[in-house]
Amino acid sequence: MTPKPSNPGPPSIAPTHRLLPVLAAIAAAAAFVSMDATIKTLAPKFAALQLTTLRFLAGAVFAWALWLWFRSPMPKGRQWGSHALRSGLLLGCLLSYFHALTLLPLAQAVAMSYLAPICVAVLAIVWLKERPSRWLWAALLLGLAGVSVSMAPALWAAANHSGNPRQLEGLLCAGLSAIAFAGVIVLARQQARHDALWTILVVQNTLPLLLLAIPASLVWEPVAATDLPAVMLTGLFATVGLLSLTWAFTHLEASRVAPLEYTSFVWAALLGYALFGEVPSVTTWLSAALIVGGCLLLLRR
Repeated sequence: MTPKPSNPGPPSIAPTHRLLPVLAAIAAAAAFVSMDATIKTLAPKFAALQLTTLRFLAGAVFAWALWLWFRSPMPKGRQWGSHALRSGLLLGCLLSYFHALTLLPLAQAVAMSYLAPICVAVLAIVWLKERPSRWLWAALLLGLAGVSVSMAPALWAAANHSGNPRQLEGLLCAGLSAIAFAGVIVLARQQARHDALWTILVVQNTLPLLLLAIPASLVWEPVAATDLPAVMLTGLFATVGLLSLTWAFTHLEASRVAPLEYTSFVWAALLGYALFGEVPSVTTWLSAALIVGGCLLLLRR
């Protein structure tokens, strides 16, 4: 789960040049879900705190390599405060989401993450002083309906002391992650005005890694050599996803690119079945449909 830059792209683009940005956006969705799936394969061996540290460590390797190549300017003065807040939110976002991945099927966790765009719209009213519209309230209702559908079986099982009680914990963590990620996106809109992509990439991997150094050392488990390829894949997938999505947003209108993010649910269903034998339930599909419907209403606005 990485923030996408706010860039509407050129006002007019020839139809013959639309296919590559579309493919790039789909590739970004696949890369982010692949990162989630890779983390889920490591989840039985490591706590969420260590998984998050490993993810930022691997991401920092690729981020610093790219920054050393392009040498974009680092933030100055008060800009570091915004980066620190964003890094803290991103840290909380991934900690919550990776914990949710240990408790939920992959497709269900991805579906809950779709709440982020709706949360962004709400935060934009408070933070960026944007004016709400009727589309926002309709989107919120659909999003809340989707969450209710997803959580209903877990709440029923908890009330009757049956099923897996930790499923509810996973759903709450996934929802909390979406809220934190919304804060990350709102801050990214401001930072993109004065910081290069390579700078944002290196800072958002390095600051959380420094914050995690001491806490993670308290629960650290040895990482076997056989796990290192999977660890590095998490950083690679996150970097490829961000770069692909950035390229798509700079070559095609945001309103055309954003809906393609929801192809990640298809990737989540396929990877969940192939790697973990998970079959999305009817409630998971319905929940995803309602939440995505709410997000599409925001695009209509």
